[in-house]
Amino acid sequence: MRKKRHLSIEEKRDWLAYVFRDESGEFSQADKFKAMTEDTRLAVLQAEQKAAEQPAAAPAAPLPDILDFLPPPLPPSESG
Repeated sequence: MRKKRHLSIEEKRDWLAYVFRDESGEFSQADKFKAMTEDTRLAVLQAEQKAAEQPAAAPAAPLPDILDFLPPPLPPSESG
């Protein structure tokens, strides 16, 4: 079987979490910030992919017209 060429989004996010949580001093604060921003971008991409895979929701029922709830007009003798 041929080896896959690219990492999955989950694998990328795992590595970025490792960078962000580093306490050994191997990565600088700038590296951690870049990891955090890239992870955020990947999380948005992942959420968009999941939303695209889900079937579209059924359209909601139309809202009733507010004028339908008004009482009937008063006769001319009572309006004055």
